[in-house]
Amino acid sequence: MALVTSNQLGRGDEVRRPTGWIVRLVDRQAAQGWATLLAQVPENLDRAWLAITGDPRGRDDLSRQHRLKFDLRTVKIDGSELEHWQYEVTGGGRIWYAIDDERRTLWITQAGTGHPRKTDKRHR
Repeated sequence: MALVTSNQLGRGDEVRRPTGWIVRLVDRQAAQGWATLLAQVPENLDRAWLAITGDPRGRDDLSRQHRLKFDLRTVKIDGSELEHWQYEVTGGGRIWYAIDDERRTLWITQAGTGHPRKTDKRHR
């Protein structure tokens, strides 16, 4: 997809949030989880979108947005080792995302309404 500059915008064009961050889904499972969140809690998902694209490393609300720990702290995408973060969308629902500063891309690695088992102490 080509980048559209402000001089090229016209009637009917999509206007993206002007943070410079692109959000992409890493796989089909992440896409299905995103779709479930969108269907069940669209307002919460919108707040999550604003938070992660506004400041992917946000420290304002550490109960909702923080870097994952231990072996989940980083994730490899397209050969690059990236920081791996979490945003709590609901009490159990989470979005996991990787921050690719070079491409200004946030990769959604996991999304869903249930608490991810991988964060349980027995799975470290």
